[in-house]
Amino acid sequence: MDLNEKTTYCLRENRTGRTDDTCRFYFAFEADALYFDFDVHDEEIVSPYTEDNEDLWQGDAVEVFLSPDGNLKRYMELEVSPNGVRFYGEITNEDGKTPQLKKTKPQFDAEAMRTEYGYRVSIRLPFTALEGFDRSKMKLNAFCLDKMFGGQQKLYALNPTRCDSFHRPKFFIGEAEK
Repeated sequence: MDLNEKTTYCLRENRTGRTDDTCRFYFAFEADALYFDFDVHDEEIVSPYTEDNEDLWQGDAVEVFLSPDGNLKRYMELEVSPNGVRFYGEITNEDGKTPQLKKTKPQFDAEAMRTEYGYRVSIRLPFTALEGFDRSKMKLNAFCLDKMFGGQQKLYALNPTRCDSFHRPKFFIGEAEK
């Protein structure tokens, strides 16, 4: 899969790769930051979180996993709930399957708003927060978690990992894949 700036992508169901219109994803390089935008269709918003760095992935949220220098053993996790609560973690993943998380103060700004069909999230991540950033080597994946009132959670990905975990760096993509 190619990753193209300023292209709107439909995230796909994570386990099967089936195309889905539940979440649209867009990203761009600004003068001093990376910009990410998610447009989510969700009739059942489940998001009880009110404090940054709560375990947002247990409810509805959007996520970006990003390696600023292409090192897939070290990447950052940015999450935002439909209410604008943020999560930021530094991940090490030596074997590509077993992530080790260090939560830190979110290094990005985010805005969330409800829409008539769900919610929209915008994330702005300054280049100053990206140690070792190299645009030509950067790799990422984008995700949407859709929690149902009954407890089930649907998973969507820009590049599906084909399993129950998003923490599969071998599925990260970058401009180098063009």
